[in-house]
Amino acid sequence: MKIIIASETFPTKTHIDGCAVFTERLAKGLAARGHQVLAIGPNSEFKDSLDREGPNLKVFRLKSFLVKPVHPRFRFIYNIDLFWKLKKVVKNFNPDIIHIQNHMAVGRILVSLAKKMMIPIGGTNHFMPENLIQWMPFGKEETSKIMWLDFCRVFDKLDFVTTPTQAAADLLRKIGFYNDIVIISNGIDLKKFKKRPVKDLLWEKYDLDKKLRNFIFVGRIDKDKNVNLAIKSFSIALKKSKMQFLVVGVGPKENEYKNLAKKLGVSKYVKFTGKVSEEELRALYCMADVCVAPGEAELQGIAIMEAMACGLPVIGLNAVAIPELVKDGVNGYIFEKNAQDLGKKMLEIFRDKKKLNLMRRNSLRMIKRHEFSNTLKKFEELYKKTIEEYKN
Repeated sequence: MKIIIASETFPTKTHIDGCAVFTERLAKGLAARGHQVLAIGPNSEFKDSLDREGPNLKVFRLKSFLVKPVHPRFRFIYNIDLFWKLKKVVKNFNPDIIHIQNHMAVGRILVSLAKKMMIPIGGTNHFMPENLIQWMPFGKEETSKIMWLDFCRVFDKLDFVTTPTQAAADLLRKIGFYNDIVIISNGIDLKKFKKRPVKDLLWEKYDLDKKLRNFIFVGRIDKDKNVNLAIKSFSIALKKSKMQFLVVGVGPKENEYKNLAKKLGVSKYVKFTGKVSEEELRALYCMADVCVAPGEAELQGIAIMEAMACGLPVIGLNAVAIPELVKDGVNGYIFEKNAQDLGKKMLEIFRDKKKLNLMRRNSLRMIKRHEFSNTLKKFEELYKKTIEEYKN
């Protein structure tokens, strides 16, 4: 098939998030299976570029810019003449189907073009207003309602809609979206993410003690990820047991949370890695004992799945879709949003070695159904079904 996969967020030099990671992996995965794929997303500069990034993959990166009062790192796509640029690229590529990941500028334009050009189009929802409006000083509730209404106006027109979890589907029902929803996991490549030995050099790079237990957080260091809560909880647990905490990622709150660790007197045991390569990320998971997932706006949680694939139990916040991956007492613990509860769970998880090992095995068992090849097959089947129905 010839497939366009478009997203308002795509990995750039300054910004990466779960939607961007999924979009890139989906595009590369489908291209590796022999489909002709054109990915569309923001550039890390104020210019357009169209590059071949694999045998069957082209990426059209659109000129974008930062609007720091709205969000310090998210890149907004330049809208002037965007319709005509997208019309030209769609016409030249001549896709069998279009798959959008967002309802904003690129998504709504592609919906309009698809309807005019008689091309089937579907979408996956990765959107939660909390990811954007957290930086607004006021009017968050009203803005959230407007954003969801706008989402419905665009996604109502699609030929298929998917979400990665039941919780994500329930969220759409709650805001008044009543079209059919297909649940397809974001998936995880179990061949790439698995337990493996780690060279001493990496332990030395981050000044980690092999004898101490290691917690790990992976993701944007942003307000909605609650890394500050995790650091406070860690400081509580650290008073009773010596441990380490790896904070992997970048984000606008990084310096603030480093200062928080210093203020709490735990900076010796909290290691901020900054941006890392995927290869190093896989190694860091293997150096950890437990993953901490304190984010409150997770529609699935790619980092949680990566951690589980590396055999880690997870301590996750009781919010949105996290309880679908983390079963309390089975492959980790669920905690409520307060530092005392998370601190208690951080100590509890190491008290019983047999239970900890069972949780590790359960993570490995439970993640198998999220194998990325299954995700690709399900999207292929959905694309083919949608194309056939469109013809009829």
